[in-house]
Amino acid sequence: MFENLITNEFKQTFKNAIDALLAQNALTVPCLFKYENTKKELCFNCEYDAINQKSSGQPKPNAMMPFPRGSICPACRGFGSIDTTSDERVYLAIIFDSKYWLNWGSQSVNVSDGMVQSLSKIDTLPKIKTCKEIIMDTDLSNYDNYRYSLAGEPQPAGLGSNDYIISMWKRS
Repeated sequence: MFENLITNEFKQTFKNAIDALLAQNALTVPCLFKYENTKKELCFNCEYDAINQKSSGQPKPNAMMPFPRGSICPACRGFGSIDTTSDERVYLAIIFDSKYWLNWGSQSVNVSDGMVQSLSKIDTLPKIKTCKEIIMDTDLSNYDNYRYSLAGEPQPAGLGSNDYIISMWKRS
């Protein structure tokens, strides 16, 4: 019983330490998750023709981008709808140097130039699996190409539980 108590305390200490590292203002960096075009929205600039399922060629009253009646709407290019993308800011612990990568699983990773590893909480798994690409460390993205796409399946990690996700990313 005493050993079980020590083990539980050690696991809780480990979990608290990793949670502290993954806090938004700790060792994480802001990453912008870019998702596929998920939906189409009706054009904000022109009237929609529901029968032909495209722009009617008539601007809406007080159109932001005026155009002559019967011509092509400059906002939607005559389609009547605009593809919308959704982006989301997520904080991840990023490990750029492969010497420091975490390798808790039994799988070996083929490392190529430009790969990075991330550590995050388990609740980021659906976001990671559905994003098209991420821009890592948006504070530095103006200086270099920090666009990455997922390289393989994220691996659950933890000490006695799967509270975290380790993901490999390759430069896009």
